[in-house]
Amino acid sequence: MKQNPFDKYLKRETSFNRNIEQIPSQGFSITKPHFTAFETKFITNFFRDCFEQLSISLSEIVQRKLVLELSNFDVLQFSEYVDYIPNPSLVVRFDIEDSLTVYPKSVIILDPYIVFIFLNLLLGGKGEAASKIREFTKLEINLFTTFFVDEFVKVYNKMMNTLASQENKKVGFLKLEKLSSESALALVIPYTAYIAKINFNIRLEMVESTGNFILPFNYLRDIVPAQKSVISTSVNPDILNKILKDQTKILSEKDISFSRVEVVVELGKTEVLFGDLLNIEVGDVIALDNKINEDVKIKIEGKTKFLGTLGLVGNKIGVKITKILTDQESEEYS
Repeated sequence: MKQNPFDKYLKRETSFNRNIEQIPSQGFSITKPHFTAFETKFITNFFRDCFEQLSISLSEIVQRKLVLELSNFDVLQFSEYVDYIPNPSLVVRFDIEDSLTVYPKSVIILDPYIVFIFLNLLLGGKGEAASKIREFTKLEINLFTTFFVDEFVKVYNKMMNTLASQENKKVGFLKLEKLSSESALALVIPYTAYIAKINFNIRLEMVESTGNFILPFNYLRDIVPAQKSVISTSVNPDILNKILKDQTKILSEKDISFSRVEVVVELGKTEVLFGDLLNIEVGDVIALDNKINEDVKIKIEGKTKFLGTLGLVGNKIGVKITKILTDQESEEYS
């Protein structure tokens, strides 16, 4: 992985985004989509490279060390985000062209404080901050669009074009639609739709802020290349020869590896009165003894062998292994 050439200038501070990061979870859902480990690794590397390239380009434009760095990303419903957009904010809205996503829109949310510093440098200043946050003039909007937003689009689309040629697949390219300090500009994705919120840090002239890059969840998942299984081994030749001599053992192990076992995931359990059970109706909710943040039991042939957390794999419910139980622990959980 490439090292960000500006790492030594970074200071992590998320004051601008803190009120978003601390939004409480809204309700119970075991169908909330998530990225697999492979998808997470790819997306992390993709945006780290994207922000690194953008940092170099923007630093050359303003002749200052301007650093953008991926902080983290998460998945949530658009309603959980849009109602907590900081005010004031600078909202940049994009169309996602050539995308099969139902609602091909994307949004970047920026702290206007650091935008004014960027504009001050562009106009020949020393990077002074604005005395107060005000509306952007048409000239300032045009300057920021030309020297920041267009550069962002160029870098992002260049990486997407490389990805498309390597994977021989369709990917969505960004096209600027509108830029405004009105938060309502961000209302382009249905409230119930799931989004990927890419959080990034910005450092310019000793000032640090954060921004959010909002993309439809399905769009971001679709651009990830297909996972290719690669198995590599490093075996001592003497050990390998010893194993190869025992053909019977190899065939026996092969037969075992293709046998099937039953895997059952236990969400939880509870007790109800028989009288209540007779009166149960469609729509009634039965509360289980497991708490929402507790691991579920994964049983192999009736015995609890693993613990895990629920999630979504495509359109199916899946479970992620969090602990492998010892024989003693297995007996205790069973």
